[in-house]
Amino acid sequence: MKLVLSRKGFDSGSGGCLSPYNHDTGEYIWFPIPEKVNSYSNQIRYSDVLVKNGYLNSLKGSNLSEVYKSFKGKDRIKLRKDEYSSIDDSELFAHFDPMLGTPPWVVINETCKIGMGFGQFNAAPQLGNHNVNEGSIFLFFGGFQSTSNKKIAGHYLYGWLKVKKRIETYEECKKVIEPYNLYHHPHITEAAFKRNKKNYILLPDQWLYEDLNIPGCGYFTTLNDSLLLSCNKESNRGTWKLPIFFYHNLTQVHLKTWEKTQDGFCTVKTGIGQEFITELTERGEEWLRELFLKNQNNIYREEMPAAKTGIKELNFQEYLTQKHILRKGEMKIQSISVKQYMNRLESMRRHGIYNEENQIDSTLVGKIQGRYKDWKTYVKTIEHYLNFKTINQ
Repeated sequence: MKLVLSRKGFDSGSGGCLSPYNHDTGEYIWFPIPEKVNSYSNQIRYSDVLVKNGYLNSLKGSNLSEVYKSFKGKDRIKLRKDEYSSIDDSELFAHFDPMLGTPPWVVINETCKIGMGFGQFNAAPQLGNHNVNEGSIFLFFGGFQSTSNKKIAGHYLYGWLKVKKRIETYEECKKVIEPYNLYHHPHITEAAFKRNKKNYILLPDQWLYEDLNIPGCGYFTTLNDSLLLSCNKESNRGTWKLPIFFYHNLTQVHLKTWEKTQDGFCTVKTGIGQEFITELTERGEEWLRELFLKNQNNIYREEMPAAKTGIKELNFQEYLTQKHILRKGEMKIQSISVKQYMNRLESMRRHGIYNEENQIDSTLVGKIQGRYKDWKTYVKTIEHYLNFKTINQ
């Protein structure tokens, strides 16, 4: 299994600063990099990304543009070496990638649809050379600076994605835009595929760890020391302290800078790399699972629409239609599939097979197998129905 530590978001080279966070609470706001030349047909501007009121108490603003100006005290933003722009420039766009579902700080709105998918262009050959494909896991990190003490900063993991499928053509893309809510993803457009021969979209699996209820992609709600890569939050954030299995087993680093520490870890200088790839050993897989166990209660799960709109209860059909919103990491169910699930449930009730049991046991599965050839789809229907009942309780 391949693990990729993937740098995304503002840094000194693109954006000109780090993203802000509260080092006491761990709450953070991630800034996507700027894109002045509209080569990807981007559709999201910084003012389109609405931010929850008072999310970082020390910063003011109802959108990313206002939050940035509150954080930096100016509207000037760095595009690349010796090139700057106003963050409110009408030709400036936010290259919002990866999309890992709705982030903790964002207010959902129609001008900024944030779905689930990760685009690749420049790094695609490198990932291919290291056999990063289906089943590989990305841990996304960025540079974050304290809003109250500018000396405190570090590289933190803020999100993840387990790859289910790689999309390589625009024709494939058109089929996944709706189920993955990728309408505004910068890599999903026809222009992006015409411009770049290796423009890929990596789609997330349904689960990273189903038994832990960890979806295939998402955000950590807050940053904490278990998500910190940097050795020191007050200097040299590009020097990382990692578990020992990473030792001489990570691409894009300065090979001569590896050192073992007395407490069983290792350190290395990372430089300006973007995609740091390792082959996960058995110990590495254990570490990854332990990381999510430690953060099991730190996984951002979007509020249910019912809570937002005052709707007291959804019916099963409404639940199926909105399941991709209610349960993070789920794909959108097409309308024809919703009808099929409804028909299967009605059939099982009509034939006395399903009688509102609250669990699926061997007896119930046996009755379904005895009646239906495609019995697994009927079991899946009951799984959806039980999840629906749990949400409505």
